[in-house]
Amino acid sequence: MPSPGPPLPPGILVDEEISPVYDSKYFYPAKPGDVLADRYQTLVKIGWGVSSTVWLARDLQEHIEEPESVVTLKIANNNAFSAGHEREVEEHISTTNPSHRGRSLIRTLLDSFEVRGPEGSYLCLVYPPMREPLSMYQRRFDDRKMPLPLIKTYIRALLTGLDYLHKECRTVHTDLKLENIMVSFEDSSVLADFLDSQLEKPMAFKIDPVGRPVYQSRNDFGPLKSLRSIPQLVDFGVATRLEEDDDWGVWPIQPDHFRAPEVILGNGWQMPADIWNLGVLLWDMIGGKELFRHIHDQEGRYDAKLHIAEMIALLGPPPPEVIQRYQYMREYSWPNPVRREDSRLCETAEEYFCGPFFDEKGRSLYEDLIPDRKLGDTASFLGGEEKEAFLDLAKGMLVWHPDLRKTAGELAGHHFLQPKQTSA
Repeated sequence: MPSPGPPLPPGILVDEEISPVYDSKYFYPAKPGDVLADRYQTLVKIGWGVSSTVWLARDLQEHIEEPESVVTLKIANNNAFSAGHEREVEEHISTTNPSHRGRSLIRTLLDSFEVRGPEGSYLCLVYPPMREPLSMYQRRFDDRKMPLPLIKTYIRALLTGLDYLHKECRTVHTDLKLENIMVSFEDSSVLADFLDSQLEKPMAFKIDPVGRPVYQSRNDFGPLKSLRSIPQLVDFGVATRLEEDDDWGVWPIQPDHFRAPEVILGNGWQMPADIWNLGVLLWDMIGGKELFRHIHDQEGRYDAKLHIAEMIALLGPPPPEVIQRYQYMREYSWPNPVRREDSRLCETAEEYFCGPFFDEKGRSLYEDLIPDRKLGDTASFLGGEEKEAFLDLAKGMLVWHPDLRKTAGELAGHHFLQPKQTSA
């Protein structure tokens, strides 16, 4: 068990303290060696977020010398209401149809429990341990680019996972990004070697101004031993279940760069919003660059007008059906107001995203903002038939009208993603 190392200088911000909304009273004061729920013994802190810390822990009810006895423990803040939602969604996902091929490509919890702390109760979610998010995994390769055959395998796997999520579970992830795609360990020795090395070293820590210990996370599992890792979709804290065919989400979702047009326009969204999201993410995965380059104003703030203008540049103008839906939904007020990053409470998508964007005839109100870019020019990281096949795949995902996007199951069979046949 790692003993506490020498305290870090009090003036240095460590992990969760970096967050501008950090408040010590919401975080559980975990430290190495704690035994939670009379079962899980914390070993090494490996991550943090604005509403949780993440630790590797030993499951004391399993064989303690076996790698299978190590789990990942996500300790949610005592004000993190999304943790209960995350547990509920993941329990639904894990039991809907375990025989579906895509079920194994989605990480869900093994267990959950609550622990009492000085400021109330904290929900803990228990997961299988994973190596790292795709954003970190990419850095293991030259120029941060994974081999194309490996990327194709990963994309096909993610689409198979989304097929299960959408078709069987009727759940929209809403937050697809490199950080929410985790990669498994190549083999059990990687985790064992990491623990052997980390448990010998004291964990650096500090005491925050109100007396809570804050440990410095360690999450580098070292160079790759092989390419046998498997990707999984993770983090369902903002996922949404749409139980009926006529259920729609209307509130803002998705990271700025990956936001689907129906979300910005307030047209209502369903599972195809994830397909758009993944379509944009293909550029990050294969080319190591973002598809949309002009979505921030001069102060670096997200600007939906610029985003819509760039969509028009790459895909052409939206079809009449999308504009008609947009005009119909413009005055629709959300059931509950949503707070923007600038703290303003908004009741409509137009207010939230600073519309309008089109006139009554569907013409852009900001034609001067449309950049001179074409979709075909954005895939310079590929050439020849490979480029054409990639763009054909992307065009099945990046479609203005959500109903015309291909489904995850259809896309998984696309010829761009299939292994190349080698002649005997």
